Amino acid sequence: MTTEPGLRERKKRETARAIEVAAVELAAELGLAETTVEAISARADVTSRTFFNYYAGKEDAVLGNSRAVPPPSLSDLQWRPGISIVAIVIDAVRDQIALVDVGDPELQRKRRELVHDNPQLLAKDFQSIGAIEADFVEQVARLLAEEGRVPAAEREDRAWAIVIFTGAVLRLAATSWSREGGHLRPLTHHIDAARELLLAVTSPETLP
Repeated sequence: MTTEPGLRERKKRETARAIEVAAVELAAELGLAETTVEAISARADVTSRTFFNYYAGKEDAVLGNSRAVPPPSLSDLQWRPGISIVAIVIDAVRDQIALVDVGDPELQRKRRELVHDNPQLLAKDFQSIGAIEADFVEQVARLLAEEGRVPAAEREDRAWAIVIFTGAVLRLAATSWSREGGHLRPLTHHIDAARELLLAVTSPETLP
């Protein structure tokens, strides 16, 4: 079960978020090439040294890939009899997201536009996502081994399928949340709805 972060961890996340917001806003206003670490630091009211304690560079700040805030992990997940691995994984990711400030939908829109207009951001984002996915696949394969229902030779493919499905749930939830404006219902509500919808459309009864 995910626990609430302590005071020190919350302060680190708040600082990381302030730098991230400043980076996205400045890059949207000036363009990524014209945005400097010094300008981001000034707007976030931190020193350049503090900036580099949190982000490797302005691209990571725009993407929110902070070196001071650990990426999501499933390393402490345990298999629970009677509950599907898919449910265990999605519930764990949902619980982690519930503890994170996902920001304003307008900020997310600006970030998407920056990624679209700057291919180097997309490449860096894929690199970051790939590292997280690889860790998720390893942990899901471990859960499948603990469950003991999937043959060893099939576990990696099954683990990838579960991770990709989880990613699809999160993408659909984020799209729905952003379209709604992000103010009516929390992102976790949209995750629950997206999971049910994707399970419904992929059920044998709905497939041709």
